[in-house]
Amino acid sequence: MKIFREDFEKNGPMQADLSPHEALNKLKDFKEQFSVHNRKFKSYNSGEKLFALPHQQYPALEKTQNELDKLDKLYTLYSKVTETITRWEETPWLQITDEVVGMKDGIEQFLKDCMRLPSDSKQYPAYKELKQRLDDMEIVLPLVEMLADKSIKERHWEQLQELTGKVIPWDQETFLLKDLLDADLLAVQEDVEDISDSALKQMKIEKQLREDIDAYWDTAELDIRPY
Repeated sequence: MKIFREDFEKNGPMQADLSPHEALNKLKDFKEQFSVHNRKFKSYNSGEKLFALPHQQYPALEKTQNELDKLDKLYTLYSKVTETITRWEETPWLQITDEVVGMKDGIEQFLKDCMRLPSDSKQYPAYKELKQRLDDMEIVLPLVEMLADKSIKERHWEQLQELTGKVIPWDQETFLLKDLLDADLLAVQEDVEDISDSALKQMKIEKQLREDIDAYWDTAELDIRPY
C-alpha cells in the first residue's frame, strides 16, 4: 500500500499541471488499482475478525479513498457537462426555440452541482474549465434565445455576420447551434442585445403599419358606394 500511495502522490490525478483529459484518464487508472488494494484490505479485515486478531489500520488507504471520491465527483460532473453541451451543439436551429429553455435550466442545475463540489476541487484545472464553460453558457444561451425570435430577419443575421467576422449559415437546413456558438457571441454580447432590441422595435412598427394600412383600405371601401 505504501508503494501505491507514493505512486498516487507522484503520478496520480491530483497533479496541478495535468489537463482535464489527462487527469481523468489517470483517475480511472488509479481507481482500478485502488479497488484491488481495497479488496485485499477487506479480506485482511475479515481474517482479523475471524481469528480475533488486532485490527490493523491503513490510514493511507482511507486517505486515498477520500481523495479519489472527491476527484470522482469533480470529473463525473465535468464529463456530464461536456457530454451534454456537445449533444446540445448538434441541435438543428429549427428546433432551438423548443430546446433553449431546457438548456438554460440545465446550465442552472449544473452550476448548482458545481457549487456543491468539495471546496478543494477549485484547485484543479478541470474545475476552472468546467466553471468557465458553465458561466459562458449561462450568458450565451439567452443570446441564442434572442436570435431565435421571429423578429430576427435576414438583415439582422447579415449584421451579426459583419460584427463577428464569421459565416453563419442561418438560412440553411443544416444550420446547427454549434455554428452559432462558433461565432463567439460572448465577444459581441452587447451588439447581439442591441440587434435583438432593434428587431423587436422594428417588428412592432411594421405590425402597426400593416394595421394602419388595413384600416385605411377598410375605410376606403366603405366610402366607395353607389348614389
